[in-house]
Amino acid sequence: MLVRSFIHLPRVGPFRERRYWEDGVLCWNDLLADRDLFDDGPPPLLVEAVLQSRLKLAEGDARWFESHLGISNAWRMAADFDDGRVAYMDIETDGSRGNEIPIDDDQPGGTTVLSVWDGQRARVFLRGRDLDQIPAYLSQYKVLCTFNGKAFDLPYLEGRFGKGFFPGAHLDLRPITAAVGLTGGLKKIEKHVGITRPKMIENYTGYDAVKLWRAYCNGRQDALAPLALYNLADTVNLQALLRVVYNLYMTVEKLPFRRFEVLQEAHVPAALDEALYRLKENI
Repeated sequence: MLVRSFIHLPRVGPFRERRYWEDGVLCWNDLLADRDLFDDGPPPLLVEAVLQSRLKLAEGDARWFESHLGISNAWRMAADFDDGRVAYMDIETDGSRGNEIPIDDDQPGGTTVLSVWDGQRARVFLRGRDLDQIPAYLSQYKVLCTFNGKAFDLPYLEGRFGKGFFPGAHLDLRPITAAVGLTGGLKKIEKHVGITRPKMIENYTGYDAVKLWRAYCNGRQDALAPLALYNLADTVNLQALLRVVYNLYMTVEKLPFRRFEVLQEAHVPAALDEALYRLKENI
């Protein structure tokens, strides 16, 4: 998708980008081929920008594309980076504010459980065990994908780890889904587009996660599995939702690019079981 995007180039807006496509200029290479073979002068600004785009894509510099595409078009990175380089992430909290220090912790942030999914592997992090490994673990990824993360997840994590704990790009699906008419919370949108959750936790809410954490802290070991599974369901469903929204953009904007044929990977249930098993083994 990115090699067919021109909207981030100098003096190219939506109208001019569509004119390129209609004229058969469908990718960066087509634009470069349009240059006169006998023009041996310095490359024009547009050509320089295309060459820089190719370099940044080869380097996997998602942050550069996020900056140049802007908030309204950053979703275009999905197809290029959804190959194990996106960290789909969600957190649960104890109900405290992001700048408060909980009674059972020595740092602010209020985060109790956090899970990461990259399309192949899921991992659950737990307060009091390995939560402080988050910045190092996320450093292997180029893109962070959340739902309402800019307003909720990131302020909590920044309260604990400081601003800039993740240097890559950030795709917040809440404004991205709203732009194609999908409004409301994550669970509401999931139901609307047909994304399902495990039966055990399909009716759980964020407040249930707070209560489960309290029960776990009070000695109920059996509260940890449903809490972790609830958090994991949020996380793995972000990948499916990003793909659904990406395909919707293709339809709504009538963009001539390939769509995701698989919305949710078949091995998701097995990956969740493995993540829960590892969690229990390390308690």
